[in-house]
Amino acid sequence: MSGQENPPSTIRFGAFEVDLQARELYRCGLRLKIEEKPFQILAALLERPGQLIARQELRQRLWNPGTYVDFDRNLNTAINKLRDTLGDSAENPRFVETLSRRGYRFIYPVEMAKDAPLPTAPEFEAISSIAVLPFENTTGDPEVDYLSDGITESLISNLSQLAGLRVMARSTVFRYRGRVVDPLTVGHALRVHAVLTGRLVLRDDTLLIGTELVSTDSGFRLWGEQYNRTPADIFEVQEEISREISERLRLHLTGEEKKRLTRRSTENAGAYRDYLKGRYCYFKMSEEGLGKSIGYFEDAIQKDPHYALAYSGLADTYGLYGFFGLLPPREVMPRARELSRIALSLDDGLAEAHASLASIKQSYEWDWVGAENGYLRALELSPNYATGHHLYADFLSSMGRSEEAMQEIHTAQELDPLSLVISMEVAWNWYMAREYQRCLEQSLRTLEIEPDFTPAQHTLGLAYVQLGKYTEAIEAFERARESSGGNRVTVAALGHAYAAAGEEREAAKALSELGKMARRSYVPPYWSAIVHAGLGHQDEGFDCLEKACEERDVWLVWLKAEPRFDSLRSGARFENLLRRISLVP
Repeated sequence: MSGQENPPSTIRFGAFEVDLQARELYRCGLRLKIEEKPFQILAALLERPGQLIARQELRQRLWNPGTYVDFDRNLNTAINKLRDTLGDSAENPRFVETLSRRGYRFIYPVEMAKDAPLPTAPEFEAISSIAVLPFENTTGDPEVDYLSDGITESLISNLSQLAGLRVMARSTVFRYRGRVVDPLTVGHALRVHAVLTGRLVLRDDTLLIGTELVSTDSGFRLWGEQYNRTPADIFEVQEEISREISERLRLHLTGEEKKRLTRRSTENAGAYRDYLKGRYCYFKMSEEGLGKSIGYFEDAIQKDPHYALAYSGLADTYGLYGFFGLLPPREVMPRARELSRIALSLDDGLAEAHASLASIKQSYEWDWVGAENGYLRALELSPNYATGHHLYADFLSSMGRSEEAMQEIHTAQELDPLSLVISMEVAWNWYMAREYQRCLEQSLRTLEIEPDFTPAQHTLGLAYVQLGKYTEAIEAFERARESSGGNRVTVAALGHAYAAAGEEREAAKALSELGKMARRSYVPPYWSAIVHAGLGHQDEGFDCLEKACEERDVWLVWLKAEPRFDSLRSGARFENLLRRISLVP
């Protein structure tokens, strides 16, 4: 092409157009930002489409002779930036193919023309599904991760409230965090019609955010924008992005939905940053992370005492202390209940707060009707709330409503297909439905994704016990105990499995280990009851369950459905326990 007397001024491939004279790149008529070296590489590849352009040739064209540079690293960086701009992938290239140790080749068909209108995106129907990929923190400072993560989560939360749009949940999209991915490949894998990507840079008092919305059906860039603001303007930026997305996806919003997109829980930027830091630590799901999240949420509330989301976040944190057995329920659950109620008094339209309070009504107050109403209200406010569907599924399962529970947990999985927790919860719900083979198969599917995922090792062991495969069950629970650092749940499960296998001495060792743990920190009595039930110690098992009732042990919600308590079910004492926690009239 370089030898032509009148080379074309523009070159097209797919939805892209390159203006060689102006040195500009367009997609669907919108100009893209591209650095000089990546553009030079693109121009060189387009001179001989389909042919090898050697690395040495690129070195001679792009870097002056005698200039000292780390050529290999700089060329690789420039190629990666070019692919990033084009939405291309080295593993599955559409445009730029790598020929190992030799060079590169442009493999997409090109069209050369001097004068013609720029391509524009075709007409399309309203898009009904989207994935918001984690915004990339290009600042280079991991301390700013809370901000890039927080913007992503806020957009997911805002868009999830729109009834006509299916939004991929946080835990699914965050599996792509920190990875160089092709939005089209991700979109096809998640089976969504659009993907939003973003980048963030924070320098001193300047916040730079770049966004791009791509149709996964056509590959066209539906929208893109660059924002240059101060950190205090983050609310306006998030509102603008949410509004633009809804318009570009051609969503027909009700007046209430339009209000939700622009509703703010706080006007205090400092409180908002503390809230984002709190959520960032909360999602680490560790005792240390929970401790830090409490501090950040409390700082946010101090800066804005009317900040409903911060109260809801603090309630969730205290709730996890109870569910993880880190502190006695009577110490933390009343505080979680109080905080959830404060959040709802400030914002009754907050789905997360309704779900938090419903969980407390279920696990601590044993108010089953109130719990179900709370879950249903949360899902009414946010139909795409995967965690809400997951929690409601567990509620239904604990009540013995297995068919409804499976419908809800599968809805949660559709919204959050890459979530290890929800994948494991599918197995847990099959276990509680006494579909042990299905529990086994689902546990194995989860472990294919993450072999060391302790909760899935746990459900795998549960299925093996009920199927009479005790050797396999003990092996699964041993792995779970090792990977969890000796978590009390895995110790109890192992003790029960030994008891079921007739190895009473090993089961007794597990009981002794739980007793030693209880002298150092809180251990829910529920877990000792599990081992006693396996050993056939009815009196001791009932004593532990009655103590659990006195302490309002959160795990008692499973008493009606848990197969490991079948040996205790006959007789009035078990019936009285169920009546005591309102599981039977």
